[in-house]
Amino acid sequence: MTKYIICLFCLVFMLAGCGGSSEEAIERSVEKATGEDADVDLSDEGMKITGKTEEGAFSLSSGEGVEIPKDFPDDVLIYRPSKVNMAMNMPEGQSITMTTSDDSKKVEETYKREMTAKGWSEQASMNMGTQSMLMYEKEDRAANITITPEDGETQITVIVGKN
Repeated sequence: MTKYIICLFCLVFMLAGCGGSSEEAIERSVEKATGEDADVDLSDEGMKITGKTEEGAFSLSSGEGVEIPKDFPDDVLIYRPSKVNMAMNMPEGQSITMTTSDDSKKVEETYKREMTAKGWSEQASMNMGTQSMLMYEKEDRAANITITPEDGETQITVIVGKN
């Protein structure tokens, strides 16, 4: 899972800065990174990438109007208030990136309280200056939460998958 998530994250962020990139060029890049076919849909509202890997189907949506996947685990905190900027479904797990106007310390404290209340066991908590990373386990799953102040907002990335 990690290999595909890292490839897709890197591609999305790299290509987001290339406003003139065509769907075909992005498709070729994703296909090269994953080794499989992919479809890319670019619009004024954002980008949607779908495809398959050896393990199964994947999708990634970014931009305006992105929603939490319907099958996102209900025992993982979705921070509120927040705006979803990116959502990714992979055969091995899911990832969402959100932004909030709340302070990063408040976000971190909320995740620490709510994740343990939902039965998750904290495995690690790292504070790297302004950025925090929290790692949790529950049964055969792991959840990684990264909290980063960015441009007057707080960005929250949640990755959930099998251990």
